[in-house]
Amino acid sequence: MSLESARNRSGGSAGLVLLGLGLYTVMMAYVLRIPCRVPDWHVAEQVPQLCSTVVGAGDLAVRSTDVAGGFFTGGPTGDQPVLVGMITTIIGWFASNLSSLMGLDVGKGFYLDLSLVLLALVWLAIVAVVSSLSGNRRTDAFVMALSPVIVLVGFQSWDLWAVLFMMLALLGYVRGNPAVAGIMVGFGASVAFFPVVVLLAILIMAARHRFLKDILGALLWAVFAWAVINGTYMLTAWDRWVAQFTTMLHAGTDQPSLWNVWSDTVEPRTGISLGAGDGAQFVLLSMVLALVFVLLVSLLSKREPSAVQVTFLLLALYILLAKEYSLTYVVWFVPLVILCRRNWVEFALWQVVEMFYWATVVLPASAWPTLPWVQEFGWSAQDLLAVVRYLFLVYLVVAVVVDMFRGRKAAALGASAVQ
Repeated sequence: MSLESARNRSGGSAGLVLLGLGLYTVMMAYVLRIPCRVPDWHVAEQVPQLCSTVVGAGDLAVRSTDVAGGFFTGGPTGDQPVLVGMITTIIGWFASNLSSLMGLDVGKGFYLDLSLVLLALVWLAIVAVVSSLSGNRRTDAFVMALSPVIVLVGFQSWDLWAVLFMMLALLGYVRGNPAVAGIMVGFGASVAFFPVVVLLAILIMAARHRFLKDILGALLWAVFAWAVINGTYMLTAWDRWVAQFTTMLHAGTDQPSLWNVWSDTVEPRTGISLGAGDGAQFVLLSMVLALVFVLLVSLLSKREPSAVQVTFLLLALYILLAKEYSLTYVVWFVPLVILCRRNWVEFALWQVVEMFYWATVVLPASAWPTLPWVQEFGWSAQDLLAVVRYLFLVYLVVAVVVDMFRGRKAAALGASAVQ
């Protein structure tokens, strides 16, 4: 057998293992929520956050006459991001019309299954992209494919679509195609805001090289792709589109956020107030300073940083300083953390912290044991874990900054991977 044939066989075996691990994660997410579908158990009423889904009541009754409108204007309910609306409109129409087309009686369960299948395919695509970005360490993707946080919250929202587009944008930039990166950012921004950080990462990389062609190309294609998706909604339902955009920008500070966690846990013991619980201007100023910090770190690092590292720093600092750090946001970090740090033990510890915090959110307070040494501070188990998860995210930020200054873990990622 030739060496090339052996490599092809080894690559094929690794691909099958990766596929199997990704499917295992999907099946665990499905099995975990089987009790939610048993009416007599009343699990959905007792543990609502465990049983929440991407499916809304309005998604299940899409008539043929609704397809043209909902497809371009926020889906069946009219309040979804445009790209999500396109997906839910098609699935909803298919589910509601399947009984007449094939003589089958389908309902919410079928719709949930169909939605899970789509999200499962998206998750497998994310795993494949991470494998492509991993360079010679393809096993990093194996570890990520088993991420317990994805099992717990990954399939309860449509954010996985935007995560996929963000990772495809990074892959496009790595392979020297800023146009593809821009298009993927435009698609991703039609689901959620976070993929825009890839454009900022490309801008910072361009500033390091004093070469702006990449950012100009990526920006123009991003605007074009975003306009293609959102244009019809903006023209035909401007008020609803503006309402969605305004809600995203002006959402109030909510739990958990750095400001609220500080005021609930640290301030009562120290008397030190950040004074920014509802101060939008203070939050904005801190984010601008964070952007300047990432720019300086990227320009002053000895070796060329990875675009993945820069993207992680931008996203992590934004979420640290923003008005919310929800469990769903952890899904965005999973592929970036495994690529930036490449430390399986560290990744596992971080996942354990997030799992315990998820348990405090989902399970009733009575399910948690009393911790006297914690209660002395007036904290609950959830308060303690909220602090720990923020400290862990701060640690990851500091660790990536140190890696960038030392030139570590960057050679096989980002722009340097194509040199």
